[in-house]
This record gives sequence, C-alpha cells and structure tokens, in this order.
Amino acid sequence: MSRTRDFDVDEALDAAVELFWRQGYAATSVRQLCEAMGILAGSFYAAFESKEACFRQALQRYVEVQLPALVPGPAAIRAWFRVITAASRQGKGCLLVNSAVESPGLDEPTRVAVAERLRALEAFFGACLHGRPDARADAELLSATVVSIHVLARSGATPAKLRRIAARALALTGLADDAC
Repeated sequence: MSRTRDFDVDEALDAAVELFWRQGYAATSVRQLCEAMGILAGSFYAAFESKEACFRQALQRYVEVQLPALVPGPAAIRAWFRVITAASRQGKGCLLVNSAVESPGLDEPTRVAVAERLRALEAFFGACLHGRPDARADAELLSATVVSIHVLARSGATPAKLRRIAARALALTGLADDAC
C-alpha cells in the first residue's frame, strides 16, 4: 500500500521555483530544496525522484504560472513586453532564461526541456506575426530581445533601459507600443 503525500505538490513546486529562480540550478542543493519545500528528503525523492526531475517540474510550473497565456496576435506581443519590462524591477530575470544561461551545467533532458521552451517562445511570436513579411526573422529578433531583457534585468539594468530596448524591438518589427 502506498503512502499518501502529506504535502501539496504545487506548493512544494512553487517553493522550488522560487529557490531555483533566486539561486540558479547549480547553486541549489537537494537539502535546500527540502528546507524550502518544508519536506524531508525521503518525501522529496518519493515525489520528485531527483533534483533534475524536480527542476524540470518546477520549470513547467513556472511556465504555467508566470508566463502570460495570451491569444496569438500583435497585441499579445505588446502585452508580453509590457509584462516582462514591469517584472524587471524584481531583478530576478526569468527562470527559463536563467536556466538557458546555465545550460552547460544541466543534464541532457533538462537542457532539452529548456531549449524546447525557448523554441516555443519563438514559435509563439511567429504565430503572432503569421502572414507578415519577415515574420520568422522578426520572431527571432523578439525572442532574442526577451532573452536579452531578462539577462540585463538580472544583471541590474535599469527598468528605463529595458523599456527602451523593448520599445526599439517592437518598433523594428512594426509593433511600436508607447506603453513599454
């Protein structure tokens, strides 16, 4: 007979997201994860199997909770950039982008998961621009700009600078938005 869990998996994953987001994958230990989640090591391994598997689940949880769920279109791109430039005040960047920067230290399944999510971001921008001239190149530019904004935010760039970068990328792709 299997034991029932005495903790909420989503709450535990939220705690893992925060810890990985703040410290990065490599600097986070299983012991720290257990402390942040408020669970014992045995419960951690029973629920998540490994640090790597926990990280992949935390990354999925992050994508579901943190990233805006938008209907593809030019307005969605503008909204995305408003969200990320506003969030830049936290100085944490983006867990997905932070993980991409840390990619060489990740195991293969996790590197693949991170790369897939970055490709999905670019595909989303491509879907938003579908039918427009240079849609693919513009989607690549917008995706690269998102990554850049998050890296710069984590390194202490001012919100004003990040808004200027976002506004320029939107202008270059014909999506100028004064709200950034």
